[in-house]
Amino acid sequence: MARVSAKDRSRQFIEAAARVIAAEGLAAATTRRIATEADAPLAALHYCFRNKDELLDEVYNYLSRDYARELEPLGEDLSLSDAVRDHLRRIWRRMLASPHEQVTTFELLLRSTRMVGDEEITAARAINRNMYQAWISSTSSIFQAAAQHDPHSPDVDFDLMARMAIAGIDGISLQHLSDPDELRSARLVDALADSIEHLLQAPATAVLKESAPSSGA
Repeated sequence: MARVSAKDRSRQFIEAAARVIAAEGLAAATTRRIATEADAPLAALHYCFRNKDELLDEVYNYLSRDYARELEPLGEDLSLSDAVRDHLRRIWRRMLASPHEQVTTFELLLRSTRMVGDEEITAARAINRNMYQAWISSTSSIFQAAAQHDPHSPDVDFDLMARMAIAGIDGISLQHLSDPDELRSARLVDALADSIEHLLQAPATAVLKESAPSSGA
């Protein structure tokens, strides 16, 4: 039997953990259950990760920090509006191909709502904040890169623009997972892109335009 590298084995456990959390919930995702799902020895899991919390941290990273790197590449020299549309569509294709990842993401983000200790809640919210910030940073950087070579790109708040795109995808994902309809969901993704593009076409009055802080009265 071919030897599996520690890197590849770790990835197997991370992906197995995501599947178990999506199918059975966070509480059911014991190290033993995850090892079974990965079809690997429990001892190998404990070799790769010191404990379940360390494994869960890597699941967070897999679904946030590393997410953009897993997407199919975008085309080159896209306008800002085309970059928005193409990016949303490729995220959606990933969601359709691996819906359990979105379910696991929701499970992890809601983790803090089931905690009772202040320290646990604070720590979980910090992880959630970092998870969203990874998505926001990667999405914002994609939009900013497109804007740099788009002579018609308006002056916009890219952070807010990225948050709007992510919030829309999250909402469409929740609807689709609750009541799957690929045609309807695809139309919603395009409608989300249309709404962002509409704001880009009216920068003087758009919500996306960065405003100066109020000096107060």
